[in-house]
Amino acid sequence: MSFFKNKKNFILEIQSKSRNETTETLENVYPVYNFSEWKVFTSEDSIKLNVLKNKESFLFELKSKSKKPFGIIVSSPREIEIASKYADFLYIPGEICRQSDILESAASTKLPLFVERGSFLAPNDISRIIDKLGVADVAIVDCGSANGYSDSVLDPRVLYTLQNSGKPFGVNLSDLLSPEGTKYSHRPHWLMNHDFISAFINTGNAFGALFFVVKCYGHGNISINNIIHKIPRNN
Repeated sequence: MSFFKNKKNFILEIQSKSRNETTETLENVYPVYNFSEWKVFTSEDSIKLNVLKNKESFLFELKSKSKKPFGIIVSSPREIEIASKYADFLYIPGEICRQSDILESAASTKLPLFVERGSFLAPNDISRIIDKLGVADVAIVDCGSANGYSDSVLDPRVLYTLQNSGKPFGVNLSDLLSPEGTKYSHRPHWLMNHDFISAFINTGNAFGALFFVVKCYGHGNISINNIIHKIPRNN
């Protein structure tokens, strides 16, 4: 059965280094661990650095103590190999969303997959990602479309395409407020207005978004407590 079959209106909270006890106690909020933070390793250096290998004791503890499903952000076949031993699902960043070796390695684990649509990727090219993943249980995450001025725009045309893709999808709220979780000194401050979160959620809901993604660290930080009441509850 699909991981997404009986889940609706949930939140993925991306965490950088440690367990968040608050997330553990909240219904429909699932942690995603990003041990490399926002930096993505896609070369042989990722094997030498062994980012996840150095965290295996922590991953073992997570697996034994977590009360709910959790995911791990992966950016190389080697990381996928390690993460698949512990995680309940994998999360692939948008920067490498079309990288065949990573998609094929992730699909081979048989785990549920969340794949970000890179802000550079035309919405009709999402079908190529889906084709590469074959019969994998996958959901697409929209992070907005690059629009200059260090900004990302939530394009309803993309959401319409996702709605008709046959795959579940969600919206990354943090990347819409602060792309890549980074603060740009020349970026107009009004673009990071947290009041816009309601507009993003309402737009996602209008197109049938199944979930939303937030980060709990860095400049893309969004507090779960500030948005959980804005997400419709399951019946």
